[in-house]
Amino acid sequence: MGEPNELPDGDYAIVEMLGHRTLVGRVTEVERFGSKLLQIEVIFNNTLLIPTLHNGSAVYAFTPCSREVAAARQATKTWQLPPSLVAAAPPASLAPPQGDLPFGANEPPDEDSDLDPPAPDSVADYQQADF
Repeated sequence: MGEPNELPDGDYAIVEMLGHRTLVGRVTEVERFGSKLLQIEVIFNNTLLIPTLHNGSAVYAFTPCSREVAAARQATKTWQLPPSLVAAAPPASLAPPQGDLPFGANEPPDEDSDLDPPAPDSVADYQQADF
């Protein structure tokens, strides 16, 4: 599932939940524990993550959309996902796509960088250092 058109058929929606969370993915209504629940398979890195279940009373807004719109609005960073989903999802599904690493992560550090001053050679050098 690398492209939006490779996502499986189904109903897709943008779901705004109480707690200021927005989840985008494939949705279905399921019955568990004698209650109707909203099942969402969140899209992340053009892949459906494990399903999560939510009570209908926690839904603030529900916007049905096409598979292509859902793919365009998907979460792109791990921090945009609920912590419980991150904890339960397989690590491989949360890995950033190639080329989506933080700025400078692919480059070796500059030898003339002033970001990390050299460590003192001895305790005497440490005591004489400017603070």
